[in-house]
Amino acid sequence: MGTKERFLFALVLLAGMTFTPALAQAGTTYKTSLVPDQEGTTPGFSAKGSKLILRDQLKLKGGIKTVVDGLGERITTDSEDPGDDYSVEVDLFVPATALGGTVTMSFDLKNGNGKFSADLTGNPILAGALPGDAVTVKEVRVKDSSDTVIGTGGIALR
Repeated sequence: MGTKERFLFALVLLAGMTFTPALAQAGTTYKTSLVPDQEGTTPGFSAKGSKLILRDQLKLKGGIKTVVDGLGERITTDSEDPGDDYSVEVDLFVPATALGGTVTMSFDLKNGNGKFSADLTGNPILAGALPGDAVTVKEVRVKDSSDTVIGTGGIALR
């Protein structure tokens, strides 16, 4: 390897080292199942595959599976009508700053399935929080289009 190649290799290596610490500081992940109040009843949804994930204090995302109406039919909502949306509410608390609040993610359903997400960057709940500060998930609620709680975050008893 010539001098020019060694210089370019060193430059690439140095650039990679400059960005490596940011990648190495991966945070933690909170994950919970979304569990219907009474599994196997209608209306309701399936706990299997329904979940919520909080990553690195900045990204909330998840999905819900097999949402059915009172007749057991899978629900599809109208993407143009926010009044028929389902939602997931997550109560967060940051002990280091004593700040907390609720993040609500509304979503549509297609054939009984839905996905939701929220970027918490700049959210007032995290104001003053520093990297490494704990974020506590206090409660998770799944609500139908009439704002009725139909499930929570947790585990399903078998």
